[in-house]
Amino acid sequence: MLRREALKKVALLLGGISLAPELLAKALANGPATLAKFPADRLALLAEMADTILPDTDTPGAKAAKVHEFIAVVVQDCFPAEAREDFWKQLEAAEEQCKTSQGAGFLQCTPAQRIAFFTELQTAAKKESDSRPGSSPFFYTLKNLTLGGYFSSEIGATQALAFDPIPGGWIPDMIIDSNTKAWTPMF
Repeated sequence: MLRREALKKVALLLGGISLAPELLAKALANGPATLAKFPADRLALLAEMADTILPDTDTPGAKAAKVHEFIAVVVQDCFPAEAREDFWKQLEAAEEQCKTSQGAGFLQCTPAQRIAFFTELQTAAKKESDSRPGSSPFFYTLKNLTLGGYFSSEIGATQALAFDPIPGGWIPDMIIDSNTKAWTPMF
């Protein structure tokens, strides 16, 4: 590779990294407009899928944090056109696969059936990513969007994580046990 080409690629990469947070913030600011045009049945499906990944426990789950709205806005406003269409096609394909394997659509399935279906999707995603390195199967994309949306929401950052609005000093010998939550400086 020529030095000029390498410099161009590095400049493009650094520019992309610096613009990505700004584009995401801009897209999320447009959230209400995007959601107004969004089909209610697709939002309901995303809500139940996200809530199956992160259900209510001692903290509110993904549905309470409105992760489904986050996913819809990010996919519609931040994904490239090809990836956006692919995500929605795969969501519909997953719904059809659920009907075939569980005998009902995802919304009509019991919690046990939903978990069984997601176990099937996860197994298929593992096989797909093993056979095609670098690919991002639908289930992994959905799971990553769910986790990202949840832990960047107010509920996830303040209730699931330990919230510290003004981080204090470094405590080198802090005792950490199984009940210690991860920390977030958000909000």
